[in-house]
Amino acid sequence: MYRIVEIGCFSSPRPNKKENEDFLLLPTYDFRKNVVFAVADGVGSLHGSSQASIAAITAISNILKDPDFSIEKAMFQAKDEINYLASRDKTYNQSATTLTLVQVGLDYIRIGHVGDCRAYFKMGGKLVQLTKDHTRYQEVIDSGIYTPQMIHAHKERLTSVITKAITQQHPLDFDIIELPTNDLVDDDNIIITLMSDGAYMHWHKRPRFATSTMNNPLAFVNNLHKRIEKNPSDDYTCLSVKLKKYDFSDNDLTTSNKCELED
Repeated sequence: MYRIVEIGCFSSPRPNKKENEDFLLLPTYDFRKNVVFAVADGVGSLHGSSQASIAAITAISNILKDPDFSIEKAMFQAKDEINYLASRDKTYNQSATTLTLVQVGLDYIRIGHVGDCRAYFKMGGKLVQLTKDHTRYQEVIDSGIYTPQMIHAHKERLTSVITKAITQQHPLDFDIIELPTNDLVDDDNIIITLMSDGAYMHWHKRPRFATSTMNNPLAFVNNLHKRIEKNPSDDYTCLSVKLKKYDFSDNDLTTSNKCELED
């Protein structure tokens, strides 16, 4: 199994905003001792976005200890919970959320992904993106008709259009990414970082920190948090998790962690 060594995270609403539409599932272990964590970002233009992200994460939390837990089952459970939310209150009919869910097993890492949150892993001094955004901008780039340079002036507008999310309004359509765990090992550890768009838009303006910062999830999130606080434009969430291969012992699952969570 992989042991949780260190966690760093923050989740905050943008200034002068009461509700944070992002919601986290902090790293924990499923029934088979795989490490599971996630981030959801309610689609802000729709009523009930914060309730949708909370519902998705709550649904996953409720089935983590099921013997047959899987990424697929968790994604559909999140969809069922949002359907239930809408059935109880018609004002939530159009509520929607993105979701990026990670499961780290001994041999494989599996990611369920819908929307525009992102998963990265650290390799050397860089973060390598694992997921692809479900946005109009990414669709245009994938079409091959336009290059990023050709549509640069329209990037902000096209990026804001989410093409897939979990909602009662549409059938669930999500990506599954599966990679050998060994492919993500860097210096005997695996560091996986999840970010909502309000965080990674600041990261990609200057995607670098000192090597010591990149190797330390606590230092990474603290430095990124300071950068974002200078000019936040959206709710912003980051969860960075360091894992190490470990011979399982029921008596030794200690974790070093620090989180800054604001509703």
